[in-house]
Parts: sequence; C-alpha cells; structure tokens
Amino acid sequence: MPKLTLCFKGRFIGLHNLTETTATIGRAADAEVHIESLAIAERHAQIKQIKERCLITPIADNKTWINRQLIEEPTQLSHGDIIKIGKHELFFSESATDLDRKLSSNVQPINPRKNRTSAPCQTLDQLVKNLNTLPSGTIQILSGRHLGKIIPLQRGLTRLGLSGNECAVIAHRNDGYYLSHLEGDVPPKVNNCSIGNHTVRLEDGQEIILGTTKMRFHEEIAQSAAM
Repeated sequence: MPKLTLCFKGRFIGLHNLTETTATIGRAADAEVHIESLAIAERHAQIKQIKERCLITPIADNKTWINRQLIEEPTQLSHGDIIKIGKHELFFSESATDLDRKLSSNVQPINPRKNRTSAPCQTLDQLVKNLNTLPSGTIQILSGRHLGKIIPLQRGLTRLGLSGNECAVIAHRNDGYYLSHLEGDVPPKVNNCSIGNHTVRLEDGQEIILGTTKMRFHEEIAQSAAM
C-alpha cells in the first residue's frame, strides 16, 4: 500500500495510507491528506492511483514540487520522492515493506534480523537524520523471549516489529513521542485500546500491545530501570 510520511521542518507529523483511488492533499477538513497550514490551499493537489502507478497533480495552479522541481501537470511518483507543498514535505513510499528496507540503517527494530542488508536511499535517510531526537524515552518489553529488555528511543523514528508482521513506528516530536500503525491487519493497542489509523501521543507508563508483544513506554530511561 502506498504511503505518505508528512513532515514539517524535519519533524515527523503523521503517516497517511493511500487507501483510496483518489486522495486530495490540502487544508480542507475532509482532505484525505489533511495539512493544517495557511500556506496550503484547501485543495492543493491530488494523487490518483492507476493500476500500479501513483500520479500527483496540482489543483488550480497551486505550487507543488517533486524533488525540488516545480510541476504543472500529472507526474508519476517513485519510491523516495519528496513532495513539497507550502513549508511541508511528504515522503512517498510504495509500501511499508519498502520503507522498512530503506530506513533499516537508521531505525531500530525490536527484533533486528541478522545479516540484514539495506539499499541506500539518500532522500529517506535525510528525513530520519533531520528529525528531532532525544535519547530519553524508552520501550520496555513485558512479554516473550525479550522480557525485561529496555530499548532506548534514540532516533527520530523507531520501528517496532518486523516487516510482514504487525508493525508500528514511534516518532519523536518537540512535545513528546507519538505512535502510528505502519503495517499489518491489526493496529497496536495503547492501554488495551486500539489506535486504529490514528497517531497518538504516548504518556509515561502506558502499555502497548503489538501483535503478541506487550511493552511499556517511559519518557525517561531512569523510570524503566526502576521497574
């Protein structure tokens, strides 16, 4: 499933699954990819999926850039393309599996695969490097063979799970850590409530269930060590 990763000045804002054949990007409340900014038109651009292709088209001459090139007519998107609208950037990925492969050198999974190689992708690497990070948050594993393990959230994006299974991503923003569903049929649960397709801000001590793995979030590593 194609996805758009929305960022503002290097900060992760949200992840959008392109589940519809046609998706509008804009400030309108009913836009499939909603961006709250006066620099963006209510209906700024449109993405259409035609078979295995995704085409983006500016609406009403609204300025839209792809990889720093201003476009004026339908343009096919490729994995890793950067869409710039106003002051926001949207990183296009063809699927969650591809996104995982491109980010594997920068994102720390719970159960990393051994001898795993990753293909270089400069644009997505730049996204992760530019995200705000603080090494204070942690995830503590509460079940399974990694019971008790503490994972520092040392990067802007931390992927939880393995490709092909239930996967989620924790993003650090200036005001805290946010959890989003990335891949799989069943979204993660926070304090036993499914987050669905929403991005939720994590609070200290909240429990997360992802697939069969149970874990706890802490804002400070000292709090994890004390448990």
